[in-house]
Amino acid sequence: MASWRRSCPEGLEIRPSVGKGLGLFTTKALEEGEELFEEDPVCGMALLMFDQPNGRRHCQHCMRFLPETLEGGTSVCCAAGCGAFYCTKACREEAWAHHSVLCGANECWANFEQEARECCNEYYILAARALASLRADTLEEDLWEQSPWSGYASPAWWETMKRPKYEDSDSESSASHGESSSADLDSEDEASLDRFFQSTVRDQTCDMGQKLLSVLEGQVSSLAEALLRAGPEPLGRLMGLLRVNAMALHAFRQVGEDEDQDLARGMAIYSLTSAMNHDGEANCFVSSDPDMPQRCLVRTLRRVEPEEELCIDYLQGSPYTTEQRCQVLLQQYGIAPPEEPKEPMPYMGTAFVDGHVCAGTRAHQQTAGWCLIVSSFLFKTMTSTAISWHVLLWHFHIKTIPGTS
Repeated sequence: MASWRRSCPEGLEIRPSVGKGLGLFTTKALEEGEELFEEDPVCGMALLMFDQPNGRRHCQHCMRFLPETLEGGTSVCCAAGCGAFYCTKACREEAWAHHSVLCGANECWANFEQEARECCNEYYILAARALASLRADTLEEDLWEQSPWSGYASPAWWETMKRPKYEDSDSESSASHGESSSADLDSEDEASLDRFFQSTVRDQTCDMGQKLLSVLEGQVSSLAEALLRAGPEPLGRLMGLLRVNAMALHAFRQVGEDEDQDLARGMAIYSLTSAMNHDGEANCFVSSDPDMPQRCLVRTLRRVEPEEELCIDYLQGSPYTTEQRCQVLLQQYGIAPPEEPKEPMPYMGTAFVDGHVCAGTRAHQQTAGWCLIVSSFLFKTMTSTAISWHVLLWHFHIKTIPGTS
């Protein structure tokens, strides 16, 4: 099972990148289409998205399609009878690192998972798996530095989101009631709403952290418990780490026919791939094989010279306009837009090449596709005459891995 520790293959190094923190570099020349490395998710944490209708037909650990029917087939189920199915006993045993604590047969965990589903936030589940998999028990003053993920980019996740703007669908009706939309707010009101939004997310994180502690207490390492007792910041940073480093996954039963048949979408964290920075003119791409959807493969898009940084395009192939790309990159990843942003390639949906799932406009260019996580937040819209409450849907983008060529 892959660990959080970053280990580079020969010829690759992680070192400081100007203006970007750490980055992945090559010490030798690389040819176009060269395979650099492949890796499995950290702690085997490939997670299906909540909204996947075919989710139960895929392994709950590696996302591989379960070839037989669940009843009387070759798949194996959780020994505690929670309803989780796996493609093999090996997958079930690997998943036990966190599933032994986070099992649906545990009522406390089942309630926590249900609450995460109600706010449509898979990050809470991934964070719980990371904490449940911790084995360190020695506590020092700086708890975060003791965690195996301390070297990863980890802004508090409420700092990686911009407050969603409320646009009234019936401006005439609002005007007749003395209300106004977000567009009518002055800078002071906007700043107040921004603070309220971040505070709401932080409070929700604090509440979920206490509930997660009640699930894990006495069953996990002392470091995991201490991180949750330290307030919302450690959990917020862990979720921020997941938010800015997670890669999306696509798993299919078969390719070449109905591309939506038995499609499942998920996400995972990869130790080495997460060190790769964004570049609108990327020299590498990330892909995966439908037979092993949890495993990512990194290849070059062009010839790469020695000492050059290896980068991917976080949003390649996504159905975003140039303006939307700039907004997502700035809001979620803190990447300032270039002075002259280039028009993105047109979104072509999902394609199949040589039996593998691909996305984007080029058959070999696989940092394409996209996935949205929807989370509901209740926040107030301030106007000069009234305070009204609205439930808004906020969309989260995650880096993507479609198929390999």
